[in-house]
Amino acid sequence: MLREAKDWQGQRLYIAPDNPSGRNLALSLQQQGATVLGMVDNLKQGLDVCNHASQSKPHDAVLIAPSDFQQKIAEGMLKNGFVAKKIWCCTSLSPLQFKPYKAGSLIRKLKALINRCFASLLDLLPKGPVVYYAEKYVDSNVLVAFDAHQKLHQGVYLVVKDAQRSFHPAQVDKPWLVRWLLQRAKVLVLDHESTDPVFNHIRTQAKVVQLWHGLPFKHLAGNKHFAHILDEAFVSSSSWFNQQIFPGMFKAKHYLDFGYPRNDALLQAPVERCWHNALPLSQLQQLRAGKKLIVYMPTYRDNGQNEHPIHWAELQQFLIEHNAVFVMKTHPFLAPFDELLQQEGCDRIFHYPGRFNVYPWLADADLLITDYSSVAFDFLLCHKPVLHFIYDIDQYAKVRGQFAIGKEDFIAGSEAETFTQLLEQMALDLESDRFALKRQALQQKFSMVNTEACPALIVYLEQLKQQP
Repeated sequence: MLREAKDWQGQRLYIAPDNPSGRNLALSLQQQGATVLGMVDNLKQGLDVCNHASQSKPHDAVLIAPSDFQQKIAEGMLKNGFVAKKIWCCTSLSPLQFKPYKAGSLIRKLKALINRCFASLLDLLPKGPVVYYAEKYVDSNVLVAFDAHQKLHQGVYLVVKDAQRSFHPAQVDKPWLVRWLLQRAKVLVLDHESTDPVFNHIRTQAKVVQLWHGLPFKHLAGNKHFAHILDEAFVSSSSWFNQQIFPGMFKAKHYLDFGYPRNDALLQAPVERCWHNALPLSQLQQLRAGKKLIVYMPTYRDNGQNEHPIHWAELQQFLIEHNAVFVMKTHPFLAPFDELLQQEGCDRIFHYPGRFNVYPWLADADLLITDYSSVAFDFLLCHKPVLHFIYDIDQYAKVRGQFAIGKEDFIAGSEAETFTQLLEQMALDLESDRFALKRQALQQKFSMVNTEACPALIVYLEQLKQQP
């Protein structure tokens, strides 16, 4: 039996979990006329967050937002006193549909037991390699660091579980070999929090080095709430963030300011950059051909509002007048194609594939346009203007929650809230660099690394490999 959003009109609901997906679902249901009493999450604290059924108000249902872990979330709620018949799982966002929660079958529990026994046997394998780990697609930090590492040392592997395609000629993606290398890993390098059960077990036995993927403006959930996690090291590009921000989000023995491997491209000559999983240099050169390059990198909107208020025809005319080209790089979910696409009817506007590494192109940009993305911090290394197109900052904050730092400590460039303002600020930024001193002040305040990351990171990983 499925229920749609309209079926919850007038009913009293709790939503789980307290993350952007859950907050977005709550907002959608409120707009449909439902009464949302609060969020259910046993790992979070807040005025409207309920950790146990004993804290809840009388309610008609608890709805679980879409994720790969609805079953586990429901099981956790049952342990905390919620009633199974009131738990529903969201199965579709458009339209909003829900199905009742059903407990796992006996066969499923038996399979889980067998898998645990098998894992215990594999735990006896000797440990040795350095394994760079990714699921489905490989983010640029892992890719760039692995590429540099495997050129210098043996016993280094890029392991990609459920790989969508080839990201590097040396990647390992056969399921049996993925499992074999994971079980033997002495050092694990990653830049995402993965929750695969096999990986969760293995990461407790290896020395885990977490690269993550940028200095945040928005708040991150991190891994602080996972009891089984204590990484060996967390790496970023700022000693200030390592002292003030990241320890409240991620658990690690050491917080190191080596820098982000993906940023090495911003400091290197074109031929020195890692071009794996990037569109080629020749295509970039052909595209520019004496023109100014503007790169637009908006962050992902968890509320699903990922259409940006850009009038393509007007932008095309602007680019002709200013002898420029415009390259837009969005989230992998939103741009799953594998080649550069031209905006229809606009020969100055292009869309870069979302699952590709754009940093070798970004290094040559004359202007970066972004919003709340960590790329704004990365681009400080280029000593070029940054324009923040923040047309939905209030709505974004409602879904994402509090920002990790103040706006004044993130924005070091021009701002635009409308498309008209965007064109005005683009014209000014292409003419002169008005915020150089502000950018320099932020780099100094946050003690940001301005050297290549890979050399120091590789030395550290090799030292970990030699430790008992």
